[in-house]
Amino acid sequence: MIAETKETIEEVFAGLDKELQECKPKAQGYKRAADLLFNYNQELQEKLEHATAIKNDDVDLLKIYNRVAGNNAADLMDKLRDLGFSLSNDKQLKDAFKKAGYRLLEKTRAAKRDDVYYGILRIFVSTQQEFRKNLAEPFKPIYSDEMFKVFIFSFLSGILQSKENEQ
Repeated sequence: MIAETKETIEEVFAGLDKELQECKPKAQGYKRAADLLFNYNQELQEKLEHATAIKNDDVDLLKIYNRVAGNNAADLMDKLRDLGFSLSNDKQLKDAFKKAGYRLLEKTRAAKRDDVYYGILRIFVSTQQEFRKNLAEPFKPIYSDEMFKVFIFSFLSGILQSKENEQ
C-alpha cells in the first residue's frame, strides 16, 4: 500500500514547514499528510494483525495492536462518513441507497454482516459504480459487531443525509 506512495511523510512535512515559513499554508498539503498517515497506520495495523496471530501470547504486542486499531477505528469512522457524504452527490447512487436504506439499517442493527455487504455491493453493481476499498474494511472479522455497526451507520448517515442537513 505505502510502496505506491511517491512522497514520503518527511517530504510532505517539509512542504508543510515551507508553507508555514512563507505564511501560505494550503489545505491540500495537510490533506496529503493526513491521508499518508492514515495509510501508514492502516498498514501498521495489518502488520500487527499478522504479528499477533503468530505470537498471540505476547501481551505487549496485543496492547500496541489495540492502541493502533482503536485510533484507526476512529479515523475509519470519519473516512466512511466523508465517503458517504461525497457519494451522496451521485443522484442515482443516493436514490438506490434511499430505497434500501431502512433494510440496510435494520440488517446492520442485527449485525448481519453478509447481508449488509451484499446489499451495499448490489447497490454499487446495479448503479455501475466502483466499490470503494474503505467500504470493505468494516466487514473484517477483527472488528466487533458493535464497531461494525458504528462503521456502517457512519457511512449510511453520510449517504442518506437530507438536503436540509447538507446546508
